[in-house]
Amino acid sequence: MKTFQVATVSILYLILLGVSACDQAADHEKGHGEHGGAHHDAEEKGPHGGRLLRDREFSLEMTIFERGVPPEFRVYAFENDNQIDPASVSLTAELHRFGGIVDKISFSKVEDYLRGDQEIYEPHSFDVKVSASSNGADRHWEYSSYEGRTEISDEALKNSGVVIEVAGPATIKRTIKAYGTIVPNEERLSEIVPRFPGVVRDVRKRVGETAEKDEILAVVESNESLQRYEVRSPLRGTVVRRSIAPGGYAKEGEAILTVADLSSVWVDLHIARRDASQLQLQQKVLISDEVADHHAESNVAYIAPFGSESTQTVIARTAIPNADGNWKIGFFVGGEILVEEKTVPIAVRANAIQTFRDWDVVFLRDRNLFEIGIVELGLRDNEWAEVVSGIKAGQRYATEHSFIIKADIGKSGASHDH
Repeated sequence: MKTFQVATVSILYLILLGVSACDQAADHEKGHGEHGGAHHDAEEKGPHGGRLLRDREFSLEMTIFERGVPPEFRVYAFENDNQIDPASVSLTAELHRFGGIVDKISFSKVEDYLRGDQEIYEPHSFDVKVSASSNGADRHWEYSSYEGRTEISDEALKNSGVVIEVAGPATIKRTIKAYGTIVPNEERLSEIVPRFPGVVRDVRKRVGETAEKDEILAVVESNESLQRYEVRSPLRGTVVRRSIAPGGYAKEGEAILTVADLSSVWVDLHIARRDASQLQLQQKVLISDEVADHHAESNVAYIAPFGSESTQTVIARTAIPNADGNWKIGFFVGGEILVEEKTVPIAVRANAIQTFRDWDVVFLRDRNLFEIGIVELGLRDNEWAEVVSGIKAGQRYATEHSFIIKADIGKSGASHDH
């Protein structure tokens, strides 16, 4: 019922966002006009498909070129709509990106255009300030080009259930997951074999009963001496097997009872062949019984030198304490073996990772604005993902319900033309 309620709230919120997204898309489109000349509500295109910035008879066409090269600005200059020698124009631009980052770009002549001196890295989302000098006249324009950006009020954000966290250090664990069985600890198990063959006259313990150390378990009448002697327990434990009854015959060398100290048990984990090469002795292991909600930590104590032909697995064994008897012999359990543990300087919650176009992204927050942060990821586990590049420590980002922000960006149509 709780899951259904959360889903219903999220759907209703997305419907509400649909209204605000339309308004935001209109606001964004208004922000694409140029300043310094006449203001245009609609973006004017130049002959090369770029944004045209006009100031009376002079104009610049701003293009981002990325065919076969990293994205770069290529700018064409015009007088009365006729292309002129770009060497006659001195040009600079500032890209004001999300989070207060400013990229300052200088231009130089290449063939019939001015080329920017740095890569225009993704996302291509920024407020642009352009300054140009030509024939003794200075001109300035400002325009906005947003991609993967939206605005959400504090109230709407609170109602959406979106959680905001701060990127920073985290410990990431790489593990092997496997399943196994609880078995007796053979180092604490004794098979009771009478010293002499003969007729069993008495058996004093049943399976499941506790035997004290040196307690009498059975009485056997020797075939040779016809004398009766006592069979005692060599340890304190639980009778886990009984193969004889009074009047039965105890054969030479055969066990009639098995006693196990179940205060410690073994777990035999079946490790898939693809993971076997990562196993090492003393690796940390978390054993879980999800049905009974029991958990225990231990270490790999034994790795089988051979694999199973039928299952193509290898046994990794660990011992766990069982003083309270919660771990029952024969039950199936899950295991998680720690292969690698690393503290990284920048990590985000794994549930914060979304896709945008063909990128892995998180949604960064600055006041009421959200924008994609394109991230290169390293180590990952169920909780954390290492960020190799793309965002900085201390930046705020959306975790829980971040898909709502993705949906709002999709509705707003905040993208640019390449």
